[in-house]
Amino acid sequence: MTRSPLQSPNLQGAPWLAKPQVQRLFEVLSPEGEETRCVGGCVRDTLAGAVDPNVEVDMATTLTPEAVLERLEEAGIRAIATGLTHGTVTAVMTEDENAPVGKAQKSRSENYEITTLRRDVRGDGRHAEVVFGRDWQEDAMRRDLTINAVYADRHGAVYDPSGSGLEDIAAQRVRFIGDPAQRIREDYLRILRFVRFYFRLSPSVPPDAETVQAIKNAAPQIVSLSGERRQTEFLKILALAEVEKAVDFLAEVGALETTLGDESRSGDRVWNLARLSALVAHEKGLPEASDALLRLAVLMPDTQTADAVASSLRLSHRRTQRLRAALDHPGADLAQRPQHYLHYKGAPCVSDQAVMALADGQISPEEAGSVLRMAAEWVAPRFPLRGAEMAAAGMPEGPAMGRLLAELEAWWVAQDFPAKRAVEAEFHRRWPSGKN
Repeated sequence: MTRSPLQSPNLQGAPWLAKPQVQRLFEVLSPEGEETRCVGGCVRDTLAGAVDPNVEVDMATTLTPEAVLERLEEAGIRAIATGLTHGTVTAVMTEDENAPVGKAQKSRSENYEITTLRRDVRGDGRHAEVVFGRDWQEDAMRRDLTINAVYADRHGAVYDPSGSGLEDIAAQRVRFIGDPAQRIREDYLRILRFVRFYFRLSPSVPPDAETVQAIKNAAPQIVSLSGERRQTEFLKILALAEVEKAVDFLAEVGALETTLGDESRSGDRVWNLARLSALVAHEKGLPEASDALLRLAVLMPDTQTADAVASSLRLSHRRTQRLRAALDHPGADLAQRPQHYLHYKGAPCVSDQAVMALADGQISPEEAGSVLRMAAEWVAPRFPLRGAEMAAAGMPEGPAMGRLLAELEAWWVAQDFPAKRAVEAEFHRRWPSGKN
């Protein structure tokens, strides 16, 4: 049974709903005979008790995508045709709701996704073909989870077309709308979305048997999704407080290896779940928590697997290099010579490597904390001696000069970065004595 606004909680006091940008969008997108509502995370999380004025706000509307574009442009709001075939338009608003992007560059911009009500007519588990409509219940029933199918209008009145969303939010219960197998077949990414929401909201209660079986049956199909979609959702899972339970569940149902991609599947490779557990156990005692990419790194048994996973998930070059560098940590030597590694590798890399070395049991929590604090305060000093100064002292340019320059820099690092006078003295001691 659909709940009416009078039977439901009211979100009128929600900070995000009161934002001028949101209210302006309601004004622009609610001409006579049409209706626009907020939907998804902003409504769900507020009903669950979260208070975040900067929560991402998504909207659903009876207006067609073309009408949304037209009305936004007429109102002077920048509009991006994000996915017209699926009914989605993005409005780019600034903090000053009267100053559209381009006229108030100093204002911070925010994106608002606006999607026309729709229903699926066919799909292959990766892409759905939709038709647009005006039926709120039809739109709700095509969504993945009951908790994500709750809407709020501009006044904060809440609507629950599925009849289960409000009850499930209150009970912190995560379940698919209707038949789990059917919902999953419509889009295999829903397996990962279910896992993310489940272990965020209901980590202590096992999922029901029907849902688990549906996930097991469909798990091999996850690899058919694009790497970018798998990457985005899996990194969100890795950011969970209950990441161990979530990843263990993925492994148990056969979804972990298919999420990470066919290239990574091999009988002699085992995901390093023990190292993930060790990392999570130590995180609370560290100066700063690990991020999702570092948690991905600890799962990798070796750099070869990391390269395969990075390729499958379409990680950026920067993220791939970070993944490899974290795995290539120097172990106990990092705690013995932190300044050496900070100088040659930089603070971000050393921070990652300290956490990895801790997870591997090669340095203690105290040593890791010391390295992390040093990295946080690190200001890279500049080696004070130059080749031109060595040449002016009579040393010929060439390979020998390059070798001595590198040796002097290593000495300078080992001596805790003494002033230029000390480096010059060491240079003159080594040249022309033949010790270079």
